[in-house]
Amino acid sequence: DLGAVGELAAVSVNGVSLGVLWRPPYRLDITDALRPGRNNLEVRVSNLWVNRAIGAARGALDGDFVTNSAGYRADATLLPSGLLGPVTIEVTPAPDPH
Repeated sequence: DLGAVGELAAVSVNGVSLGVLWRPPYRLDITDALRPGRNNLEVRVSNLWVNRAIGAARGALDGDFVTNSAGYRADATLLPSGLLGPVTIEVTPAPDPH
């Protein structure tokens, strides 16, 4: 359960892509991708374009940045974006076979 996400989250476990979450609930079953011992959970999140444009206006970004969206000023407020959480892993016991 990724909690809150703004805007997209691509999830993989142990290199197995489990899909892209783009609306609540930002939750999926990772059981089939797990293995005994250590596991690697990767969450890739897309930021809002407006935040990227504001960052460019603030001079916080390296390299060239070109957009046709005028009006993003350095003093503009960034919008909530990214992996906002809280992130939790919930364990559900296997059903009793008896």
